[in-house]
Amino acid sequence: MRYCVLIFMLLFAPLVVLSQVRVQKFGFDKLLSEQPFSAVSFCIPNNLEGKSLLHSEGVRFKYSTENWLHIQCSPFWIWEQLNQGKLTNYYFEFSQPATLGDSSLLMHSVDKVHDGYGNLESPYTGKGVLVGIVDEGLDWNHPDFKDSMGRTRVLNYWDQSTSVGGIVPQPYGYGIVWDSAAINAQLCTSTENTTAHGTTVAGKAVGNGLANGSNKGMAPDANIVIVETNFGLPNWTLTIADACDYIFKIADSLGMPAVINLSLGTYLGSHDGNDPAAEYIEQLLEEQPGRIVVCAAGNSGTKGKYHVHGDIDSDTSFVWMVNNPSAGAALGPNHIYFDLWSDQVDATFQFAYGADLPGPTYDFRGNSSFRQAQASINVPTYDTIYNSIGQRIATIETYTEVINGSYHLEGYFSNIDSTSYFFRFMTTGGGSYDMWSGSWMGINDFVSNIPLPSVVPEIVHYHMPDSLQSIVSSWNCSEKVISVGNIRNRSQFINKNGNAYTPPIYSVVGQLHPTSSKGPSRKNIIKPDVSAGGEVSLGAAPIWLLSNSVYNNLIDSGGWHVINGGTSMASPVVAGIGALYLEKCDKANYAGFKESLISTCYTDVFTGNTPNNAYGHGKPNAYDLLVQSQYVPMIEGEDTVCTSSTLSVIGTNLTNVFWNNGFEGIQQTVPDGIYSAEVYNEAGCKGFTDSFEVILFELQPMLPIFQSGNYLVTLSLTDYQWTLNGTDIPGATEATLELFPPLGTYTCYSVSPEGCVSETEPFTPIAGITVDTFDDFVVFPNPTSGGFQLSNELFIQSLTLMDVYGKKIPLSAEGSGYYDMGEITNGTYLLEIVSPNGVAVRKIMKSD
Repeated sequence: MRYCVLIFMLLFAPLVVLSQVRVQKFGFDKLLSEQPFSAVSFCIPNNLEGKSLLHSEGVRFKYSTENWLHIQCSPFWIWEQLNQGKLTNYYFEFSQPATLGDSSLLMHSVDKVHDGYGNLESPYTGKGVLVGIVDEGLDWNHPDFKDSMGRTRVLNYWDQSTSVGGIVPQPYGYGIVWDSAAINAQLCTSTENTTAHGTTVAGKAVGNGLANGSNKGMAPDANIVIVETNFGLPNWTLTIADACDYIFKIADSLGMPAVINLSLGTYLGSHDGNDPAAEYIEQLLEEQPGRIVVCAAGNSGTKGKYHVHGDIDSDTSFVWMVNNPSAGAALGPNHIYFDLWSDQVDATFQFAYGADLPGPTYDFRGNSSFRQAQASINVPTYDTIYNSIGQRIATIETYTEVINGSYHLEGYFSNIDSTSYFFRFMTTGGGSYDMWSGSWMGINDFVSNIPLPSVVPEIVHYHMPDSLQSIVSSWNCSEKVISVGNIRNRSQFINKNGNAYTPPIYSVVGQLHPTSSKGPSRKNIIKPDVSAGGEVSLGAAPIWLLSNSVYNNLIDSGGWHVINGGTSMASPVVAGIGALYLEKCDKANYAGFKESLISTCYTDVFTGNTPNNAYGHGKPNAYDLLVQSQYVPMIEGEDTVCTSSTLSVIGTNLTNVFWNNGFEGIQQTVPDGIYSAEVYNEAGCKGFTDSFEVILFELQPMLPIFQSGNYLVTLSLTDYQWTLNGTDIPGATEATLELFPPLGTYTCYSVSPEGCVSETEPFTPIAGITVDTFDDFVVFPNPTSGGFQLSNELFIQSLTLMDVYGKKIPLSAEGSGYYDMGEITNGTYLLEIVSPNGVAVRKIMKSD
């Protein structure tokens, strides 16, 4: 019963008390009853009352504005202070929050970060961070990429395809760049006007939802730089490296940290992160902190078994390839191409080409001679396969090179006289390789449906194709770049026609979409690193698409966003989370972000045990990621002192400390007061100390020394210790000190019960001064309750009454030698009596 009564009082008593103190805020009572002890962001007035309350209660202080102190506390604490009369006002706003972005905001707890929820000291939205999008372009006319004043959020737009209309960026020497002024003036001639990929990707990362208040991106207040790529440029991956260099240089010039999103890639290549483009991107990441690159893992998870890994021994092993008869093949019909990579130290095999007539007999018809893998590096070689009667079956060109310690072989069947053969790539000797091909890329397939050993005995040495290592190559395979897999984001949405649009159910919400590419890299690094909600996402769309009714079934009911999916839409989720992280920790590097991202991922029934080569390390949790970067530095020092305290901020890897008294530095010596500090660590993450109050003990007052003949006199409330030339005089522990030669410099000090020393200024006496005999003057009564009399035989020239601080107190002569001390407080006083013969001093006590 006692427990029930307690709960009743907790829930209902505040309503009465709050109405009494007239600070009831609409909705606060509901919060108090439902979440009384939850950590909530509040403000209380920035005045002496508010500051004193914080310091006395030990509430977590975050920061202050001119009018408010921003704190983190429970609703119950607010109510309790109001109830006790310690607080007269606070700030609380009534709101009915709704999720305005895509469902991935909820899936990855980004909404909590935007709201400054729970343990976060403030909201984070990507403000002050630059997000670079390298893609097919952007329709910068979309309202989601403008601010509230209608001005573009795009700082720069580099179109790598065009050559007219703007400035050619240097040192790259191609394409045209427009700045924000040109975009605002409608002078930029580039926009995404035939595709929608770049606009939807950018919307997912940095859209602010201003078009209609929905489908907000991950970092809605970030600055934007767009690089419109040209897929037709030679050495295309190097143009992406250029784009990254350009974006980071823009960020450097503005003093901003930056995240780059690369929702594009190539499925051929070394898959080891050691190619030139990846190497340069890694160098950019290593150059300085505040840089992150995030990319899409690829969408070839359902493209079949287009990868082959071969471990080679002394037996002759092989894999079959078939020509692509399609007229639309990348190299024309009836050609074969494969891309093979190995570490140079593992390229110790010999290789040859062969041809088999397919089933049912699988007759072997001929082969080329075996070649040493590294015998003719950088020199093309040509082979011909003949059948048993000397007829040509095919001619093959082989190209080899070594790139950054990786061996690269490209095989190209340029003349195939018969399209009905299975063509072998044969190996023997030792080492290993990985190779890629596939008709879905416009080249050709490997053979996965193979005969039994009873039909083809050497099939036991067949290198079977697999569906692993289907991730895109280059930067995606770098351990320094974050690779992102694709999770089903939502089940359906209401389209512009007012109908529920439900894409094919290849996966359920939260499950990896089958098309998401799998790892690992060729170096066996886990890829993707994480997986995020990309499939069935809604993002900002270019105006050309939104205005075409043909696409109404793909446009959401609000009319400003369109469906997209794949790892292309998953990648900007993580890029946007990276921007939130860099807003909080602007000196963090890629490694710190990756470590924190991975360590705060969550797993579920879909991910299974992680890490794995489908989900990576799991699903990002933006809130946990940012909370993990929180730290609470401590102030260390004496809180009660006699004169001053040396305060130090204690924490790990601290770089900057800004105290509330304006001092900068880890340590300072301070008088009494209340101190706190805003602290930054080497990653640029901000932390706040709790308040630390320094209290000075009250020093014992001492009257300055004055000379009375051969005596020195002072006055203290407690004890005395006289010194001569800096050394204690044994036994000199009274208010007066008789002088004996040799004279010198004197002080007198007193020690309080707390051990604090009060000492007079040094005093050098004057020899030869005469003084009345002390017996000539008698002060009575002493102690006294109001006044006193003097009994003496000499003429009194003056009387001066002083307190222990040296302040003179008026005396009133009542006649007959009686002097009234007036309405002074009880305590010890000093009476200075001047006569023709000198000066005498008496101590007099006032008490009731």
